[in-house]
Amino acid sequence: MEEQEIKKFIEQIKLESTYGKFLKIDIIYQLIKLFDSIYEKQSYFNEIENPLEMALEFYKEYNMDYYDIIIDNIENKKIVFRQDKGKSFTDTNNNTAYIRLYENDGDLFNIVHELAHFIDKNSNPPIVPNEYYFLSEAFAFYIEKELEKWLENEKYKGLISTRKNNRMYFENKMLEAIENELYYENLFRKKGTIEESDIDIKKIKSIMKYDVSSNVVNYLLQYPLANIISDYFINNNIIQDDSQFVEKCLNIDLYELLRNLSSNKLLKK
Repeated sequence: MEEQEIKKFIEQIKLESTYGKFLKIDIIYQLIKLFDSIYEKQSYFNEIENPLEMALEFYKEYNMDYYDIIIDNIENKKIVFRQDKGKSFTDTNNNTAYIRLYENDGDLFNIVHELAHFIDKNSNPPIVPNEYYFLSEAFAFYIEKELEKWLENEKYKGLISTRKNNRMYFENKMLEAIENELYYENLFRKKGTIEESDIDIKKIKSIMKYDVSSNVVNYLLQYPLANIISDYFINNNIIQDDSQFVEKCLNIDLYELLRNLSSNKLLKK
């Protein structure tokens, strides 16, 4: 790693250490422990002939209003599918969703996930208002798991298993980055500096690979939080109306939820 990159990292730590975290520190470390297992990324098969068509069929059955939003915005090119190496994201400045296709069965989940973000922002009112940004992934994860229920038969057992595994794989890596970020933030607050002897290239790379411009802990925390919340909602049939989504999220006792998840090992392999 270049000296300039290390200097940039240290400057980033100085700034990041001033940001508050939207979860209490003890809850963050409980999440780290919960996801602390060895996961290997799995490859998707290529057996679904038309993932977009299947995704549209799911939304048509799940909520006709959502389906209409999707169809209207595909037609007016506000939902764009692409096969380049760019990321999937929704540009809120021009209200356009760019969905990357990988040409495998994982595209079904990717499409449903990204369309959930678009639906969220194009519902009136939004399902997750901007002030609850920390829940912005929770709705998309919840819709993914509604898709799992919709797909639940022997034919798609492998696809669902791969998706669940890969969620845990990526979130384990995110929580590893969070733990390393907090280590350096705490070190900086304690010493007022980060010295050459403090530098662990592996730890630094685990953080910097996400290329998050600011507030890295809060950004990455959204994903494991979304996973446990959406699991809770699905397993307990909590959501009867998506308009109640944020209210139901805010009413969760995370300490109790994490205790239950740890004791039942619901997120373990």
